[in-house]
Amino acid sequence: MLGTDFEMDKAGLDKLMTEETVCWGVVQRLARDEEGQGYMVIYLPRDLDRGIKAGGEKCVIYGPEADCDNPNLRLMNLMGRRIPFVICGLDEERMLLTCSRKRAQELLKATMLQGLQAGRVYEGEVVGFSRYGGYIEVGGVTGHVRNSDFTRDHSDIREYVKLGDKVEVRCKEVSKAGYIFWEAANKQHRTHPLAFDFEPDTIVLGTVVRIADFGQSAGVFVNLQLGIDALCPLPRELEIEENSRVSVKIESVTPGKRPTDAPRIRGRIIRVS
Repeated sequence: MLGTDFEMDKAGLDKLMTEETVCWGVVQRLARDEEGQGYMVIYLPRDLDRGIKAGGEKCVIYGPEADCDNPNLRLMNLMGRRIPFVICGLDEERMLLTCSRKRAQELLKATMLQGLQAGRVYEGEVVGFSRYGGYIEVGGVTGHVRNSDFTRDHSDIREYVKLGDKVEVRCKEVSKAGYIFWEAANKQHRTHPLAFDFEPDTIVLGTVVRIADFGQSAGVFVNLQLGIDALCPLPRELEIEENSRVSVKIESVTPGKRPTDAPRIRGRIIRVS
């Protein structure tokens, strides 16, 4: 038998499922089932306009239904966030609703498509960062903005915003798979010189952010601090991959053309941590 809340809301729940209505709620718990499958928990808010008179029903979203673009999304990234979802089914035995954020994102993206193609400006929230930029969520749909599409001087987006900040973006492109790439409506640029104390013949720690093929040789870009990378030749005797922590011996430091430009640093990787 269904609980009192379920019985009171049954008609409303059936309508939400049938019409694939997008609901919103805050991720309040992460857990795993007996088979080790990760899931997140949201409690359905009371919504009289939609026939949810009691509310409080337990909504479960399993990992494969967490994101329409990234099937390997870490659920921890959504903890405490308000996210969209649709109700897919009612598990009477376990007294919960099975739901999907993935399907809600697909529906939201479809309704946004005309505005995206027209270059409409949206207010989004910064929800994460990558090696090359950041992740901006607009109305429950997440896209990526490259540093070069957020700034005029290719500086790092993290110099200007932090998680949770609001930014205005427009769609630059949509991939064949439907993934959105944003660009800032008002691009930023560095206005103050970068403070650094890197000098030749010193050894510093850094993180490999990119391995580039230059044709006859390969180079490794090592991030030393926010906004500053060192270019090193790819060492033959060491196994290097992206995200490796490495020790770099600095060989030269050349100031940028403008005071606000990052210095050009050349170095040599001598150890992988």
